[in-house]
Amino acid sequence: MVTSVRSNQQFFPFTPDYMSWEEWNGNFIIWYGQDNIPAHPEDNWQATANHIATIQAFASYPIPSAERYENWQDWAKDVTTIINGPAY
Repeated sequence: MVTSVRSNQQFFPFTPDYMSWEEWNGNFIIWYGQDNIPAHPEDNWQATANHIATIQAFASYPIPSAERYENWQDWAKDVTTIINGPAY
């Protein structure tokens, strides 16, 4: 189960369901572009995930390490839930 540490961060209105990595990552870049989110290709999604986990804006969130996941969809789904809260 993923818990949320919701603070003043903006709600992220995108879910990885039915999206490509490029779409999800692109929306994350647009939504949080002030934080220099990288745009790695899907075969290197872990680099983007691990970078996001180090960004100060997300320090109050328990952003999980990419190594815990077999695919980006499961990681992105958990990150979205962490940012938005479990009711999303």
